[in-house]
Amino acid sequence: MVSKKHSLLLFFLLLTAQNYAQELITYVTLNKSEAYIGEPVQMSISVYSSTWFTSGINIGNIQVEGALTTYFRSVTQSKQFSGKNFAGVEFIYNLFPTKAGEVTIPAMPIHVESPKPGGYQGIKHTIHTKVKKLTVKDIPLGYDPNNWLVSRSLNVSEKWNTSLKKIKVGDVLQRTITRSAAGTLAEFIPEVRWDSVAGVSIYPKRPTIHTNKSKTSVSSDREESVNYLFEKEGDITLPKIEFVYWNYITNQFYKKVIDSINIHVAANPDLKMLATMKKKLSEASEAENAPADKPFLILGMTVKQFIKVLLLTLLGLWLLFIAIKWLVKYFQKRHQTYVHSELFAFHKVTQALHKKDVTSFFSLIPQWVQKLALEKDTFDYFIAHYGTQNFITAYNNLKSAKFNTAKTQISYAVLLKELKLSRENYIKQKNNAKVKQKINVSMDWLNPKS
Repeated sequence: MVSKKHSLLLFFLLLTAQNYAQELITYVTLNKSEAYIGEPVQMSISVYSSTWFTSGINIGNIQVEGALTTYFRSVTQSKQFSGKNFAGVEFIYNLFPTKAGEVTIPAMPIHVESPKPGGYQGIKHTIHTKVKKLTVKDIPLGYDPNNWLVSRSLNVSEKWNTSLKKIKVGDVLQRTITRSAAGTLAEFIPEVRWDSVAGVSIYPKRPTIHTNKSKTSVSSDREESVNYLFEKEGDITLPKIEFVYWNYITNQFYKKVIDSINIHVAANPDLKMLATMKKKLSEASEAENAPADKPFLILGMTVKQFIKVLLLTLLGLWLLFIAIKWLVKYFQKRHQTYVHSELFAFHKVTQALHKKDVTSFFSLIPQWVQKLALEKDTFDYFIAHYGTQNFITAYNNLKSAKFNTAKTQISYAVLLKELKLSRENYIKQKNNAKVKQKINVSMDWLNPKS
């Protein structure tokens, strides 16, 4: 019967604790379990509280190996778990895989502040999401990896800097192709492959890329230009250019084509300018497509950073030198004070007793007594005023042994102990005398003599 009552009481307490306990829930969801390289995957990180959040939640940048992540927005919402209402926030990202295989979204710590039920003061908590897996499919066989794009849509346009009619040898035409892709990042739009053409020198320019992101979507642009230098007369054909992309909404492949272009190149009697123009275009292309100059670094730092660190280091070393110099002088002064102190002389005396060196003991005694500032600088005076009877007896035995006046047994341990007690008695009386003197001076000031 008692056991049953205890069980019911325990159940009631657990139920009550559950009703008043604060609950926090977090999880990660993906809108798909597998995707192609470059295909956007919506990743939602949800955080819920059985009460509410007293401060904002900052998840920050999320690093996922084998993928690029882009943050879109956060949405506040409520949801029921086990019949209870929870307030929460959902953080929406897009995940763009960069390699085939399995991509792991790691467990992430999330810092929140939420009050207990019925309270208002936020309590700091750290909750963790669970690991999530995504299967990334490789580029299908038969498709060129260098011309692979995953997008919701693709628009392609081209323009020329001048008319394609009345072209002669030595002329330069600039062709610009612009691609706008929805639902992807600019890093995933492949570069244009400019096929070689007989009688034409091709000089590509540095591409311009840009990613446009809103709270709900992302799109990208890639603009590429090329200069054509026509070197021979006659009819030439610039081949068609094909762009293939996988539409992840319809799950189908699409192709965008820029048709081939026929150009008639007329003769030019002035061929000297051809070599000059070719050299000029070659130098300009090399300069434009050359990698950006890296800043001059010293130990991985720029010159400005290195000078700053060097000056701070020198300042630190100078301050350290000053501090060491001051400490050396300080400890030297303390050592000299100690060497000339009564305590140092007393330690020399006790060391002689430890070593049972009677000769040294008697030679060191006068030096120590002189530092005690007694009325009479004699050891006998010290013993008479501050020593115990045991000390007097032990000391007399030591003198007898020293001068061979009698055969006595010497207890160095007792002598050392009594010597220390006598010194403590001396220090105590001296301190009491100082206190009494201060009191007398104070009383004289309060009650001056007439």
